[in-house]
Amino acid sequence: PGGGSFCQKRLKTGRFNVRIEAILNCRAMRVYDPCMPVIFTHIPKCAGSSFIRLLRAWFGPQYHKLNQDEKQDILLPRIATRDDQGNWDPQIKCIHGHFDNLRGYGLPYFYPEINQYFTIYRDPFDIVVSMFFFCKGRSREGKFWYRGKQVNILDQYPTVEYYLRESPYWVYNHLPQDITLQNYQQRLHEQFIYIGIQEDLQTSIANLGQILGKPNVELERFNESVYDEPVPEWLRERFYEDYPLLKAVYDFAVEHYNDSESIRASRNGQSSPTQVGTAPPSSPQPASPTQPATTPQVTANRRAAAQAMSNESKMPPERSA
Repeated sequence: PGGGSFCQKRLKTGRFNVRIEAILNCRAMRVYDPCMPVIFTHIPKCAGSSFIRLLRAWFGPQYHKLNQDEKQDILLPRIATRDDQGNWDPQIKCIHGHFDNLRGYGLPYFYPEINQYFTIYRDPFDIVVSMFFFCKGRSREGKFWYRGKQVNILDQYPTVEYYLRESPYWVYNHLPQDITLQNYQQRLHEQFIYIGIQEDLQTSIANLGQILGKPNVELERFNESVYDEPVPEWLRERFYEDYPLLKAVYDFAVEHYNDSESIRASRNGQSSPTQVGTAPPSSPQPASPTQPATTPQVTANRRAAAQAMSNESKMPPERSA
């Protein structure tokens, strides 16, 4: 499951048969196993609070958000996923966290027993820019903490250009640590049941719901960073040149996030109340994402999920240290 197979082609060149084996975009993402917990590896400045509310509604008390506390320098806790007999704990279906290798809890090492993930990604240049302005705003309010200390990011990075030149490495720490430029396609196919993109978040939610067997719900956008200084566009191309793996992972996500064949394969025959989005994979539409077709069943499921989201305050508290 999740590995796919090599596509093979034969080229006849005169009296020679040349066999070429290559991975040609036909490999499905990992098949979702509902008996095993799935990890939502939350990359900072991707998705957001409304998406987290949706996960709570989808999984109910079987959803567990792990929280670090930068103000008190409390690191990410780890919850057990198996019982004394080695069976999966049925009350743990989705584990969510900012898995940061720099802090000692990166993937796959923090949960080596779980090998199925999903995430929402976005253009890595925009991730880093958004993080700078988020930290800048928090610093001005006296609310930006790092490792137990109150910090003003402008003391070290006075402009967004400084930050882009010196501080994008943290994004790598939130990706699985066993991927490289040489193997990233293979490893992403093997580890992830789905990678959505923030630029077309609604379609990504519909497709993820299709895989998980969950209803689609339209989300509001919250917690968006305010840009109060210009961001020179020439920095984008230089960023891509300096950090090619981050861009390669994003290009992979854009290519596959709306691949209907891959989504059907990852479902592994599960029934789903939603339909796959229809926006072209190469043309994400952030302003007007394509919506799945609406049927009475889809409408009913959306109402149910929306009701669950409105009742999220009744859910058990999040796990923390």
